[in-house]
Amino acid sequence: MKTKTLFLFLFAAFILFTGSCNTDFPDNGTPGNGGTVDRRLKFLGTWNVSDQPARLNYVVTIEKHPLYEDKVNLKNFADLGGRAVGLVVGNTIVVDEQVIVGDYKVEGTGSYINASKMNFDFFIDDGIDKVLRKAVFTK
Repeated sequence: MKTKTLFLFLFAAFILFTGSCNTDFPDNGTPGNGGTVDRRLKFLGTWNVSDQPARLNYVVTIEKHPLYEDKVNLKNFADLGGRAVGLVVGNTIVVDEQVIVGDYKVEGTGSYINASKMNFDFFIDDGIDKVLRKAVFTK
């Protein structure tokens, strides 16, 4: 009987001990919550955009999408005033074809270079012409 009681005590202690050791990482990369790192974090913030073919300079703000863990909102994308939704895949933001404002459609891909630079190639279609733009996002 003592052996069975000792075994149960040791088993319970083992369960309690291993359950209290949490080495997972939450969205911000610090220990303690869930084991995932939010891949969107490096893209978030206000970016100054040099849209070279159009010779435009404007600001785009990238924020977490409120409903999807792998998507971001790009406010003022292509200097159109609206927002585009992008999917974060590794070091890339993919903007599938979508209407932003009025009849303007956009689609493209942004490549993260470092904490202060991203290159974005995208098409803008006004219903008459579809033009390729190459923009540099900097912080």
